[in-house]
Amino acid sequence: MIFDTLENIKNYEGLGRVYTALEFLSKTDFTKMELGRYELQGDDIFYMVQRYETDPDKTIAEAHKKYIDIQFMVDGEEIIGVAPISCEKNETEAKPENDVWFYECKTEPLTLIKNSFMVLYPNDLHCPGVAVNGAKACHKVVVKVKV
Repeated sequence: MIFDTLENIKNYEGLGRVYTALEFLSKTDFTKMELGRYELQGDDIFYMVQRYETDPDKTIAEAHKKYIDIQFMVDGEEIIGVAPISCEKNETEAKPENDVWFYECKTEPLTLIKNSFMVLYPNDLHCPGVAVNGAKACHKVVVKVKV
């Protein structure tokens, strides 16, 4: 897992497609984009522009096997709970066709704020969208980078 801000993306130049995605995030104004899914490099790198309200009661973590998640906060804040895939967990649902598995487990909270990002690899469980201090609106971009 990587947790940082876009001002430091030069530190990640050696990460291939992850760096390509971070560079794209740093050069794009998402405030004018419609919500939805967009392709950057076909299925190798695509992204979703999202708006939603955070949930103070969210506890279910997720993991992916085929894609790395880059979660980038355009505006707002949320807690993303994180844990290693090796933690004690209970699978609650699997949707392999969507490359997502859901788990109940204990996670450690990290707060994603405007212009910050997290790179979450297949070995990183994550519970995004958790409210910091009550439900609030978020504008976020999730980039999917094929492993």
